[in-house]
Amino acid sequence: MKFIRRTLSERHYTVILVAVAVLSLIPTLAGTPLFDEDEGYFAEVSREMLETGNFITAHLNGTPEYDKPILIYWLQAASFRVFGLNEFAARLPSAVATFLWVMALYGFVRRYLNHRTAFLSGLFLISAVQITITGKAAISDALLNLFLALTMFRFYDYVHRRNVRCLYAAFLYAGLGFLTKGPVAVVVPAAVGFLFCLFQRRLSLWLRAVFNPVGILIFLAVALPWYVLEYLDQGDAFIRDFFFKHNLERFQSPMEGHGGSFLYFIPVVLIGTLPHSGLWIPMVSRLKSWWRQPVLMFGMIWFGFVFLLFSLAGTKLPHYIIYGYTPLFILYALTFQEIEKFRAYFLPVVLFLLVLTVLPALVPVAAPFVTDPFAVLVMASAPEYFGLSYYLLCGGLLILLVAVFYFRRPERTKFALLVSIAVLIVINLALMPRVGALMQGPVKEAALIARQRNYDVVMWGYYLPSFIFYSGKFVAQRNPAAGDILITKRTHLEELKAYEVIFEKNGIVLAKVIEP
Repeated sequence: MKFIRRTLSERHYTVILVAVAVLSLIPTLAGTPLFDEDEGYFAEVSREMLETGNFITAHLNGTPEYDKPILIYWLQAASFRVFGLNEFAARLPSAVATFLWVMALYGFVRRYLNHRTAFLSGLFLISAVQITITGKAAISDALLNLFLALTMFRFYDYVHRRNVRCLYAAFLYAGLGFLTKGPVAVVVPAAVGFLFCLFQRRLSLWLRAVFNPVGILIFLAVALPWYVLEYLDQGDAFIRDFFFKHNLERFQSPMEGHGGSFLYFIPVVLIGTLPHSGLWIPMVSRLKSWWRQPVLMFGMIWFGFVFLLFSLAGTKLPHYIIYGYTPLFILYALTFQEIEKFRAYFLPVVLFLLVLTVLPALVPVAAPFVTDPFAVLVMASAPEYFGLSYYLLCGGLLILLVAVFYFRRPERTKFALLVSIAVLIVINLALMPRVGALMQGPVKEAALIARQRNYDVVMWGYYLPSFIFYSGKFVAQRNPAAGDILITKRTHLEELKAYEVIFEKNGIVLAKVIEP
């Protein structure tokens, strides 16, 4: 308890934030199997890149893929080369990117506000439920958010300091972002920069920045070579699929059923920024007074533009709004230091941890209302994964926080640290390993059996790129024939006349077809 009574210095803030970020990211990378579809997709593409030596065109199951640019695959392939084909290596580039993202935010806020606000901003970022889950996932979003944040920070530095080197750095990071996920890495900074300079009545500065010839050359030198090589390798198919289908059409209309109303991202933000989203309402009431501060105006425009852009988009996915989270956590940090009724922050924390504690016990209650037979099978297996240790850990941390809040009354910055650590423990050590073992463990086990026995497997009625990754072998995707080895859902076997089960767990089946 001496730590709680000690006054934190600037050095303490930095060391604690680094420690929390590292411990929440790195040690847990190998704690769960890769999740389908996204993690399995990225990991398998990177594995095939390393295996074939084709570092220009991404392939999945031997087929060219144009969904994303190349940078994340290069980094994952390099990580595989060093650390082997495993979950740790697949997720390491994202974890490093998230760590750098947190520290970049800390450095930016420290420059323009103060150390405490910088510490809270970084702490709220790394401990938000959406970030602590997706920030180390083997996908491209953490890398994109790092480059988006760096681009925006350096652009603001340029506007504030008129230092052209800051502008060149912004172009460099925008080029890396374009190489990570394409046009969004340019659209967001350009639009936010335009609106900020417009409100600041410095539009000429924006024009000089955007059309700076040296900056444009830096951007093109970073981003253009791969796009040219990919076009030369794949031709018009790349242009049609990447730029038109996965960017323009994705914005114009829902893809793969991922639609939603204009209000779609409001609950996403409130859930995704837990345990700190109790700050949302008191934050909104302060926006008008903060608008007069340029750095806060910049942050509000940043979040507002991202929110509006993707609310208007036809395709909506929860991770899109993360592109605007960086400034939101700055505003949260300022709100946290100003609120008088501290219970407004603490009550959502209690409810969140309470829900996570009792959620597994509610699964059997909810099962009769679920119509998907496969989901019912998975839910039926859940209790064996969420045993007494889960309830003791989650419940114990909840009781500890309530006791500290009501009996110790620590200084609020230290209490935010305790809340964040408690949530990180619950998410990273209690919840996600069990969810991963329940949902993805059987897929990994089936793939390892197929690999050991050198099966040629047919994937039927279920898309599992992680199975391809773990088996290390391409799979056919077609209707089954006699003699095939299938990876599928247990519920699909009812469509076969005769089969032999090789492996079955939590609704996932590896089976040999006797008669289709």
